[in-house]
Order: sequence, then structure tokens, then C-alpha cells
Amino acid sequence: MKRYKSDIALVKDIVNGKEGAFKEFYERFFEKVYKYAYRKVKNRSDAEDITEETFLKALKGFRNFEERFEGGLDVWMYTIERNVVRDYFRKQTGFSVLPFEERWNIILNPPIDDPYVTAEREEIKEIINASLNDLPEQYREVIELRFFKNKSLKEIANIMGKSVGAVKVLQFRAIQKLRNVVKEKMRHE
Repeated sequence: MKRYKSDIALVKDIVNGKEGAFKEFYERFFEKVYKYAYRKVKNRSDAEDITEETFLKALKGFRNFEERFEGGLDVWMYTIERNVVRDYFRKQTGFSVLPFEERWNIILNPPIDDPYVTAEREEIKEIINASLNDLPEQYREVIELRFFKNKSLKEIANIMGKSVGAVKVLQFRAIQKLRNVVKEKMRHE
């Protein structure tokens, strides 16, 4: 089997229909894609469906690879699979992406060297996102203002119409409640 020196060379050979190119790509990513899907859905049949859908989307998207992604095939495949998994959960639950999720990802999503190594971090972020949505509105608001929008306690007090002391208490209670909700969700994972 030919070993490619670059992701671009492999993708070009796949696009041009070179024998063995897609097989190498598939063998390189199958285990990572399947394991990630299984960790997310905890069901073999659904994990297989997600894996298949991920590879089909990749196959359809190879022509645009060079233009769209400079992070390499690992990041590209992870992005595709992450979207397939999100679609799966949207279909299962009927819910769209959590409102905090995008802000959380922007703030805490560091550059990815190997996306499959960071899958655990993603799972934790998803639990925190779900937990944030379970908090009372005032708790969510104080956490959003303080940690997502980097507002000072004084600014938050002005926005919420409260004293700085009241905001400190509210923030403390919000963090405590979030910690407890996250612990409970992690017990059930």
C-alpha cells in the first residue's frame, strides 16, 4: 500500500480515482471515527451508521478539501463526524444545538492536534453545556456575563440591577449549582 507524504496528495489521488487511495484513507480513519461515534451514542448499530455517514460525507467533500481545510485530514474528518453526531442527536431529541454550546466552543476550543485525543474534552464540554441549560435563568445569566462575556462584578451588577455583593452571592451559588448538576450528569454518563 502506498504511504502518502501529505494529506493533499492522498486527497488528490482519491479525487482522481487512483486505486488504493480511498482504501488507505478508510483504513487510516475507520477505527478513530468508529470509536468516537460509539463513545457518543453508546450503541453499535448507531455508531456504525454514523461512521458510514461520516465516510459518505467525506467522499462527497474531497473536491473541496484543499480549499476549505488547512488543518489536515484529522481535523476535517473530526469536523464532519462531529456534525454527523450532532445531526443524529437532533433527530433523536428534536432539539437544536444548545445556545451556550457555540459560545462555549469559541472560548474553550483550543487548537486541535489530534481531534480524537480531545474527544474526552468535547464530552465534558457537552455535559457542561447541558448543565448550563438546567440552571435557573439568573444563574445562567451571571455565568454568561462573567465567564463568556468577561464582565466585571460591577458591570454585572449594573446590568442585572443588583449590588456587587448580591452578584458575588449569585455567582457563588450559580457555580455551586453548576458543579452539582455536572457531577450528577457525569454519574449517569
